[in-house]
Amino acid sequence: DRAQLLFCTEEARERHFAALRAFSSYVVATGGATATASTAVDDECEPPDFLCPITQQLMERPVLALDGFSYEEAALKEWLSSNSTSPMTGEPMAREPLPLNVSFRNAIAHWKAQHRVLLEDKPR
Repeated sequence: DRAQLLFCTEEARERHFAALRAFSSYVVATGGATATASTAVDDECEPPDFLCPITQQLMERPVLALDGFSYEEAALKEWLSSNSTSPMTGEPMAREPLPLNVSFRNAIAHWKAQHRVLLEDKPR
């Protein structure tokens, strides 16, 4: 249904801009300086929004799905190979082409650069 698709797209857009606002606030709060072990903002915790809802791992290639959530590309493709619903909402979800969420990928890359020391010491 076109109305539902427009709603999903608008909801996805709102989540995208909320993530950008949060990232901008983070950059302002940290002064854009490279963090060290003594100046790291979030101790050893990744921001929850940077974790794939499926794998709970820091995303490398986040894609934006029609449910408005970002997922690790490989994890969502695997999920959609055997499911036709959103992993987050349970609503039907088409196997549309999944656009790379470039802004989110850049925000994650920036966070990783800021927390490089912590990530190197963290066991996987």
